[in-house]
Amino acid sequence: MSWNQFTLASADSASLSSRVAAVSRIDSSMEVWWVAPNGSVQGAYWYEGSPWRRYELAPAGSASANGGIAAVSRVPGSMEVFFVGANGSVQDRFWYEGSTWQGFELAPAGSASTTGGIAAVSRIPGSMEVWYVGGNGSVQDRFWYEGSTWQGFELAPAGSASTTGGIAAVSRIPGSMEVWYVGGNGSVQDHFWYEGSTWQRFELSPPGSASTHSGVTAVSRIPGSMELWYVGGNGSVQDRFWYEGSSWQGFELAPAGSASVTTGLAAVSRVPGSMEMWFTGGDASIQDHFWYDTSSKNFDQDVTTDIAIGGSVHVVMRQDGFFSFSTHAHDSGFDNIDYTISAAVLTPDGHVFTFQHSGHTEGTVAGLPFGTPDRNDDFTFVGNNPEITARWDGILNGTFKASLDATDTLAAGVTGALGDLVKAVLAAAGKAAADAVVKLVS
Repeated sequence: MSWNQFTLASADSASLSSRVAAVSRIDSSMEVWWVAPNGSVQGAYWYEGSPWRRYELAPAGSASANGGIAAVSRVPGSMEVFFVGANGSVQDRFWYEGSTWQGFELAPAGSASTTGGIAAVSRIPGSMEVWYVGGNGSVQDRFWYEGSTWQGFELAPAGSASTTGGIAAVSRIPGSMEVWYVGGNGSVQDHFWYEGSTWQRFELSPPGSASTHSGVTAVSRIPGSMELWYVGGNGSVQDRFWYEGSSWQGFELAPAGSASVTTGLAAVSRVPGSMEMWFTGGDASIQDHFWYDTSSKNFDQDVTTDIAIGGSVHVVMRQDGFFSFSTHAHDSGFDNIDYTISAAVLTPDGHVFTFQHSGHTEGTVAGLPFGTPDRNDDFTFVGNNPEITARWDGILNGTFKASLDATDTLAAGVTGALGDLVKAVLAAAGKAAADAVVKLVS
């Protein structure tokens, strides 16, 4: 499927020098907020089955038309929006299911740079933390824990941050938070906190590395990794990444002149093996850079039968030829059951890789009169085959099917069960026959 688009708010709805914030608090809803040219804060929301609807969260003059906005959803029935006020205050608007939007002033007038950024995370359901650039170039931290009031402290002193630059934050694990911002000298600064310790800091990129008028964005796609992007002073886009057990490393994602030096960036990691990042180009275009982990491919499927046994299949194939085949079976009935799980990966050019395991589960009868039946049966096989490397591009786009055949249904035997599955996966792809069948586990 190709990308689609539409206009959510008509021309002149948003300030050209402010930011946009968004959350998805439940999987059937999305919510977006932005600052309008008149300093109002506008919201739009979508619920599955209904069109997008609009509302005004804060009236004209409430927000700086050049400042930041951030949002979190700490629990499914709650959303919280933070923005820089026109007078340099920090404003909080919150919503709880069953009530209307309410708000208060989190920090008074003059606290925040009216051209600086703001970031927020909720590392655990009962906590929120907000960071913003002060009018004096400091970095301020405000935090809330359920059962207590908002409190705060100065994370970095006056002159630390660019008053026209961005700030980003992630919580990669519940006991950790990391914050990045553009320094007043064009450096990129990193502050991190681990539960049980105090905030610490280091310089991620030296002076002159980043545009002092642009943003930073970050994601943590897996608990042991963080990735950060910022706009260089020459309009390049820089990438810095960290993997647990290693030090920070980096590279140039887009060359000089690619990005506007006065714009922001945004990024998401929708699945653990993917990252996507957007920025405004030097020609006022919107550029999209995306990454998919193509060094390994996962296939998963639940399998069921008409009798009291079910299970799941997990296959991992790697570009270097290694693979693993894992199965789980569970007997939920009275009888003991012999079973066979079969799986097949079909490449577009007609090569089929097959996997098969036969096992046994115990029903209630096995525990009579006093014992406990072993209802679960788990199996894992790890191997290597050069055909995986040779057919890697096809495997990345492969079709996967799995089946579970048990005592009462396995009329054609183990070989027949795998043959039937291969026919099924070929039929699903519209192919009459396989060009080759590679048996990886049998």
